[in-house]
Amino acid sequence: MLKKFLHGLIFGTGFGIALVVVWFVGMTYLLPKAFEAAQKEPEFTNPQTAEIAKPDPFVSVTSSKEFSFFKHSENRMKIPENGGILSMSPISTSAGSKRPSTYQLWLTNSELWQIRTIEENTEIEKLPYPDGASVKTLDSLMHKNLGMASRQSTMTISETEINNIKSSGDSWRDDTLNGKLNITVEGVIFILPNPYET
Repeated sequence: MLKKFLHGLIFGTGFGIALVVVWFVGMTYLLPKAFEAAQKEPEFTNPQTAEIAKPDPFVSVTSSKEFSFFKHSENRMKIPENGGILSMSPISTSAGSKRPSTYQLWLTNSELWQIRTIEENTEIEKLPYPDGASVKTLDSLMHKNLGMASRQSTMTISETEINNIKSSGDSWRDDTLNGKLNITVEGVIFILPNPYET
């Protein structure tokens, strides 16, 4: 009886060790490779170097404002009139880089742009404007261009905020963002990430 118990104990211990080894190998080697395979690089066919617009103090920063005590969730991510929706995600950054690389999308009521930031350099490319463009358009483009593992953030930017960036070069969000909102001469809003903290 004792002999059978010891054999069972040895078998159970061996099985447990084998299970731990399989789990360890899977978590260390197989799972990271699967995530790497799921990540993609965005494709730019005809990028142009973005030229950041100089602040224009003569741009009017006043506009009509709508107010409601209630936040309507279905309206939260609608394209603001004369504003837009900015969607951004970090992408693979080469070792030794001073700041993270990003892929961003800027959607207005009439234009769609893709943006790539690498270090201090920014490239933009105008994309065909899709029918029924909405925040869902940005979600599907992010997944198409970066894979399902993209870490995406999205925010609406109003006409007033765009005018503030045009007139002063600053945005009220710069204090809370880990980067700075900029506007190109084409009117494309994007975030240039802050350098890594040392």
